[in-house]
Amino acid sequence: MQHPSLETIAERLVAHLECAQNELCLPIVHQVARGKPLTKAVLGASLQMSQDELEQSLVHVPDTEFDQQGNIVGWGVTLHPTRHHFQIDGKPLFTWCAFDTVLFPPTLRETAQVQSTCPVIGQPITFVATPEGVVKELTPESAVLSLIIPAERSDCVRDTFCEQSLFFQSEQAASLWLSTHLDALILSIEEAALVGKMVANTCFTEKK
Repeated sequence: MQHPSLETIAERLVAHLECAQNELCLPIVHQVARGKPLTKAVLGASLQMSQDELEQSLVHVPDTEFDQQGNIVGWGVTLHPTRHHFQIDGKPLFTWCAFDTVLFPPTLRETAQVQSTCPVIGQPITFVATPEGVVKELTPESAVLSLIIPAERSDCVRDTFCEQSLFFQSEQAASLWLSTHLDALILSIEEAALVGKMVANTCFTEKK
């Protein structure tokens, strides 16, 4: 597959995806990945922030998902069902896009069972994504992943990036979609997992 180097792709993704409120985004991801809604009170206490400070910070993370009770249920990893199933330690989770399924195992340092669906063929795509950026048990082996990296950075990554990151059964299955998305990149799942690890190590891993 012809595309820029994986390092170049990772650098471009870091510039676009890094959360402006990383001290907020990472705790949300880690807490939601436990499989339960996160109250603002618990999040604020864990970050030693007042509720006013927390609310002001959340304004800068507009994609954050809430349930009807006002609890946080998603940012990248979500409790709201999507086409991208993401299971950790038996907990049923979901991600916003295909790339998230290989980005968050290194971020969380957890192995995930992934299941999604090719929007063209309708065939299930399944694999295991590891914290080391390794893909195991990929079915079908021909599966690929799409990326479109927007030219300009946005805090609303779900609209600008996630909606364009999909799984396809094969390059051939992706060809019709590619004909109307000329700026898209197509990566093998193994390539995407390596890029996911690079991005996670740069901007989605807690600094010690």
